[in-house]
Amino acid sequence: MIAAENQIFRITYEAFSKFSNNLSKCRSLDDVAACFKINLKYLFNFHVFRASYQRGNRYIHLMVTAEDCSIVLQSTSGYFAYETVLLEKGIPLHYNLDIDTIPLPEVYRSLTIAEPELWGWNFKQAQDRQIIVSLLSGKSQVFTKKDISFLKMVAESLESKLLEVCLFLELDAKNQELGNAVTTIHEKNGVITSIMEHQKEIIEQRTQEIATKNARLLEISVLNAHHVREPLSRILGLISVFDYYDSLADIQREVLPKLKISSADLDSALQDVINKATSDLIELKA
Repeated sequence: MIAAENQIFRITYEAFSKFSNNLSKCRSLDDVAACFKINLKYLFNFHVFRASYQRGNRYIHLMVTAEDCSIVLQSTSGYFAYETVLLEKGIPLHYNLDIDTIPLPEVYRSLTIAEPELWGWNFKQAQDRQIIVSLLSGKSQVFTKKDISFLKMVAESLESKLLEVCLFLELDAKNQELGNAVTTIHEKNGVITSIMEHQKEIIEQRTQEIATKNARLLEISVLNAHHVREPLSRILGLISVFDYYDSLADIQREVLPKLKISSADLDSALQDVINKATSDLIELKA
């Protein structure tokens, strides 16, 4: 009897080693589900195996039956009623469903199982994560206390793998956020560059306008200096010689004609300057 039990234990342990090796290669939740669908039936008997994992605001529910295996990631708990009891009490549960009446999910009630039994454990790993494992067995799929040690190893292996998957998901999310931030920065840099180029064009345009205005003002200044100064200097020179004449008649005869000519030249020069300045100032203001 002992030899037979040892043989069964050895075979089961080899099956667990194969399961653990396959689980370690999983890189996604779908990979985990496929691994459980293929390997879990070689470790212990069950009609329904369910594991509910929680880390932060992520909830992962894995359910394995003889026909199928599903895994769901969601942001709400989605616990079954008996799982909520496990969370509250924190102690293992074992119900004989032929005797004990407890709320069961529809997926369990729809199964036809002789002498059904519900097992459940709450394995709290840390403050931010925990895993609840439950198992529905029966007369045709007998689960015993001897199988709990392998179930616990399965739960620990599953918790480690789901933590790894969650970390990868969180890393992908952070990388996505970082990528979006980099894209936004590039877009903002493009806008800033466009604004700077526009401002550069405006500055160059304003600089050219100022240079043009300065050139026009310089032209007016030169016109004033040369055209107006020359007849004015002649007028001042003619006036200065008044004292050298003895009679008004000599001044009228010799100086006044020249003074009239110089005055006319000055008036003409002033008119040119005024007209030039007026037109240019109007244009510059525009």
